[in-house]
Amino acid sequence: MSLSRSTLLVSALSALSTLSLAAAPPPLNVAEGFEVKQIYSVPKNEQGSWVALTTDGKGRLIASDQGGKGLFRITVAADGNVKVEKMPAAISKAQGLLWAFDSLYVNVNPDGFFKVTDSTGDDLLDKVEPLKGSRGGGEHGNHAVILDEDGKNFFIDAGNHANLPKDQVVSSTVTSWDEDLLLPRQWDARGHAKGRLAPGGWICRVTPDGKDYTVHSMGYRNQYDIALNRFGDLFTYDADMEWDLGAPWYRPTRICHAVSGSDFGWRSGTGKWPTYYEDSLPPVIDIGPGSPTGVVSGIGAKFPAKYQDAIYALDWTFGTMYAIHLKPEGASYVAEAEEFLSGVPLPLTDAVIGADGAMYFTTGGRGANSALWQVTYTGGGSTAAPADKPSPEVAKAVALRRSLEKFHGKEDPTALAKAWPLLQSKDRFLRHAARVAVESQPVDQWADKALSEKNPQAKVTAAVALARSGKKELGPRLTEALLATDPSSLDEGEFLGLLRAYALNFIRLGAPSEDAKKKVIAQLDPHLPSKSADLNTELIRVLVYLDAPNIITKTMALIENPSKPEVPAWGELVTRNGRYGGPIKKMLDNPAPTREIDYAFMLRNVRYGWTLEQRRAYVTFLNKAAKFPGGASFAGFLKNLRTDALKNASDSDRAALADLTGEKLTPDLGFEVTPPKGPGQAWTMESALAVLEAPG
Repeated sequence: MSLSRSTLLVSALSALSTLSLAAAPPPLNVAEGFEVKQIYSVPKNEQGSWVALTTDGKGRLIASDQGGKGLFRITVAADGNVKVEKMPAAISKAQGLLWAFDSLYVNVNPDGFFKVTDSTGDDLLDKVEPLKGSRGGGEHGNHAVILDEDGKNFFIDAGNHANLPKDQVVSSTVTSWDEDLLLPRQWDARGHAKGRLAPGGWICRVTPDGKDYTVHSMGYRNQYDIALNRFGDLFTYDADMEWDLGAPWYRPTRICHAVSGSDFGWRSGTGKWPTYYEDSLPPVIDIGPGSPTGVVSGIGAKFPAKYQDAIYALDWTFGTMYAIHLKPEGASYVAEAEEFLSGVPLPLTDAVIGADGAMYFTTGGRGANSALWQVTYTGGGSTAAPADKPSPEVAKAVALRRSLEKFHGKEDPTALAKAWPLLQSKDRFLRHAARVAVESQPVDQWADKALSEKNPQAKVTAAVALARSGKKELGPRLTEALLATDPSSLDEGEFLGLLRAYALNFIRLGAPSEDAKKKVIAQLDPHLPSKSADLNTELIRVLVYLDAPNIITKTMALIENPSKPEVPAWGELVTRNGRYGGPIKKMLDNPAPTREIDYAFMLRNVRYGWTLEQRRAYVTFLNKAAKFPGGASFAGFLKNLRTDALKNASDSDRAALADLTGEKLTPDLGFEVTPPKGPGQAWTMESALAVLEAPG
């Protein structure tokens, strides 16, 4: 690793050049065989803080300030000199930059999507043409733009505060989306993203004129960037919600394979879906806490093949760039995350592979001091392009997935015959592709087939599809079909699919009759408790909804006998940022009973059937749980949870619990109330009649 200063040549638009020394960089760790140099220190007053980076058609870099300082073109000479030119184009605040079709495409927060060109032939970008796109969203708004796998259209992504540009969306591979929560949610205790609904963060395929948007993938919190690997598969790095740390609905930052028609299940507040939901997909790897920014493929880098094949994911908060090493498995991938480079502080914002085969990345953002860095490979290994191919089994699975994706969002008379057999696949990405293909066809062509399906996996997957696509009159028939399934004959994944199918049926097609409720309770209740914590969670969810007679007793037994918390290995990572990492370290040292909090969260909806002893045990658990360290919203969630539960308690129970809750059931009006005067005597019927009948 080289930390020597470089002599830099800064050229303004006026062509006046000055020599400048880069500010002393922080010490960095970098993978063995690589060298990292700070090659330019961005003068904040003139050039701002750079957050987006791309290369143009001549191999030069283009960067954008997060504020209003504009666009800058950077030429890195072979001798290390750096020339920086401010472009005359009146545009800034880009969080996505792409050079394509002899133009610069710019995705701006909050203003939308633009095309920038050279209108005078002087090799300076000056003309700004607005294209249709999303407006608003701030740091959770408009983000990356890249070419799609065919190089003919764009992929554009945006975070969960950016509305889809509805007047431009012409189609969607995601067949249907909604909140799909069986039990009531709580919004974030501090109000973040309150009222934000599905699709959450989204990725669209967009025509070069910016007119036609097709929803490709959704259900993210705030995925800042996207990248394709050499096989044409799309990946993103989704954000966590650090305020949720310690709560069961917390999801760490993660790398997702953004396949056609996918919904990765972000829902605001407590509503985030577990990764095992049949209508969602899991990440290829969880990373941990952080603030995802740039994502770039190693394609074209003069690096060893392993690193050319990597997807690089940048974390702003903890100053870490991960090399995500993808291993093909079935129709998707599994992954390893290697810490490629890190520093304290190192607020990473974006990265690209340059025309010279080096990696370039920027640091800055939110007004921080900004710099441009270069990473080169100095080891002795080969930098030949990867030549290995997936195994025949993987190649077949990927080909099947892609053949099914052609049906997504499109009616096709051949789709059902090709997709239906794969509803029973144990490969989740194949099964997902098949389900979306089925849902894209008219439901009357396959409803009866779904209701009569015998294969356990195909049955629950088809049931999920039917609940998402069918009309309400199909609800009772779907319930009967699910009742014909013996849960003890299912493996864990199939059983979870059965429970999700019930939930979606009740959410979308309507509540079951009282008779059907009793039958479903009789089917499911014997399986609670389970050895699987995930099954316990979903059994409790459905049985609470159905108001099963034993649900309080069984769930309280699980709450009062908690499982051992699973503590993630984030200890060293969180030391890289004292402000963000301190609260996380406290949580890791004293982890909350996360799973049991989830049980209690669902049980708060049960109004009747409690004994006072159970109420006391429940409130005592919540009081203790609220004392554990967690994210900024953790204590507020627990407080709101207890408030909801007490609303479902009788006045007498609430009075008996006042020593635990501190509730004042007699309102404090803020002034003294004068007692009313009574009638002055004890009236009887006879004495009252005598007064009424008296003359005058």
